[in-house]
Amino acid sequence: TLIAKDLMDKNYTILPSHSLKNTKKCYNSIIMKFWEKTISSKIRPNNQFGRILNLTSRYFAIFGGFILLFAALISIFSIFGRVVFSSPILGDFELVEIACAVAIGSFLPLCHLKNGNVIVDFITAKLSKNKINLLDSISSLIFAVVALFFSSRMILGARDMYIYQEETMLLAFPIWLPFLPVIASFFLLTICCFYTFIIKINLIIGK
Repeated sequence: TLIAKDLMDKNYTILPSHSLKNTKKCYNSIIMKFWEKTISSKIRPNNQFGRILNLTSRYFAIFGGFILLFAALISIFSIFGRVVFSSPILGDFELVEIACAVAIGSFLPLCHLKNGNVIVDFITAKLSKNKINLLDSISSLIFAVVALFFSSRMILGARDMYIYQEETMLLAFPIWLPFLPVIASFFLLTICCFYTFIIKINLIIGK
């Protein structure tokens, strides 16, 4: 929304032209500007811990992107093999399930730092800034407790999976292995939630 508003404010409009070349150049200009704004939209914490947390969350998100790309390629090659050679990749759905779980967990810390969580704000839209910050701090604290609880339960789950040697049905892939990056992601999410909670509290008290 902010990117679209910025583009509208700067009057990036397509002028009528009989030249297809000029039209394509205009479209390309809009797309390139949108991409530049997307890439350059960074969180800029004003403290060392915040910058380290931001950088770590970005690395986790990049890792999740590669994992998601891997899942997409697995699906493409499996469908291609099924259609052309009548031989899909064995256990493709198992790999996609594991990859999607790891990828989603990897995106959560950065999503929280960028305030990317979906919220319904039609009730709070007219509240003062301090009241909104107070609500945000409460939600961050609750989110932190939930993320910490999930992390602790997943540690116990991974331990049980390892002890009993749980494996996937077709590939016999150890189920406890994908738990490790997801646990790391949720621990990072917990830290991010506590960090944003402190930031919001500081904004309320004026620090």
